[in-house]
Amino acid sequence: MTIKGLRRHLNADQVTGTKLLFPDHATQSGMCAVCTQCGQCEIGKKSKTGQTLFPQPFGTSQFGAEKRLPNIEDLQIIPELYGGEVFFDTIEAETTIGGFKVRAPISVAAMGSTIVAHSKGRELAIGAAKAGIPMAIGENVVATYGEQGLKERMQPYLDNYDGYGALVVQANKHDMKMGVFEKAVELGAHAIEVKIGQGAKQGLGGEIKFEGEEAAEKYKQLGYHVVRNPDGSFQRHASPGELSDELLKETLVKYSELGLPIWVKTGMGRGTLKLVEALERIKKEEKVKVECLTIDGFGGGTGMSPWLVMNEMSIPSAAVMQLIEKQTSFDILLAGGYNNGFDVGKAMMLGAKGVSMGRPFLITAATGKAEGVQNFVKAITTELKMLSATLKVNKVSEITGRKQNLIALSKEAGEMFGVPTNPKAVL
Repeated sequence: MTIKGLRRHLNADQVTGTKLLFPDHATQSGMCAVCTQCGQCEIGKKSKTGQTLFPQPFGTSQFGAEKRLPNIEDLQIIPELYGGEVFFDTIEAETTIGGFKVRAPISVAAMGSTIVAHSKGRELAIGAAKAGIPMAIGENVVATYGEQGLKERMQPYLDNYDGYGALVVQANKHDMKMGVFEKAVELGAHAIEVKIGQGAKQGLGGEIKFEGEEAAEKYKQLGYHVVRNPDGSFQRHASPGELSDELLKETLVKYSELGLPIWVKTGMGRGTLKLVEALERIKKEEKVKVECLTIDGFGGGTGMSPWLVMNEMSIPSAAVMQLIEKQTSFDILLAGGYNNGFDVGKAMMLGAKGVSMGRPFLITAATGKAEGVQNFVKAITTELKMLSATLKVNKVSEITGRKQNLIALSKEAGEMFGVPTNPKAVL
């Protein structure tokens, strides 16, 4: 059962294939007011499997958390009345992200080895390249599909690249040991991305479900944690890795020798601000070319994140912007739950350089292939131009930091994003 606007995750959901016998009479705990021990809820399913529940069906679908938190939908844009005439269609959308020219301040988020992401990899790559926006290829691709699989994800982007955007290859701890960054350079990547974490499951490694003893043994040999499911299938869990300022410096210095701009990806967590400060310090002291930090927050993921983890962890990534007191020397992209031009615009008004999206781009690739990706970017760009026109600016990039044109619709949203709730403050 799903209740729109519910603050707490219930004990049954379509995503986990569970239900309540009497959904109209659920208690605050998520159990039926009259429990007949039918075993159809999440408690019952766990008693049969001995496992936490993952979204399903795995491999053909993607998933997003349902828990309702204050988010940027709770912010309204207050336009400017005074100023010269600005017609939206004349506004310039081109800018730079992570050291690269882009036609719009958005990026295709790093999606790795899940079937749903890999199966759309070619269309995503062609569409993103033709749209002139960056695209990141996520973790565990080489372990799952081999070097040829990585090449198949990269080459369509490179074949359609025209000087706008960038092809970014991400690596986690396992990937780095397998030389994925070096292979990415060899294959023509424009930048590399060090993965520290992600919004859907910060502190847990990437996961997939798979079949076969042979594959299980392969992943074990590569250092992955493999779990056998009751039905005979397997789970593969990547190492979540460790983080310290010293280890971060060693990693960044080592891979800076490859000569490519470095991007970093993290989820929200205690230490996010410390990470921002560490990246700034390492870039300055070690002359490392850190160009972009993607901060991923509450909302979703393409893969096998445990359902409770997705719902009960993290907060919206935009919340971090009010806490970053000084402008960073690298760009900050926000990710997690953004899917239209006004979402992007609000993130930028709060201080971000742009937004990174994953699930929306998979939808566009599935419904419209490469052209669908291009059309989606075109629509978002138009929306950003319209928003920019209401603020009387001539470039989309000029809305960055225009926090004074935002008002929060609730006290909770105001505190989350550092935005006033009193109309007097903005009018």
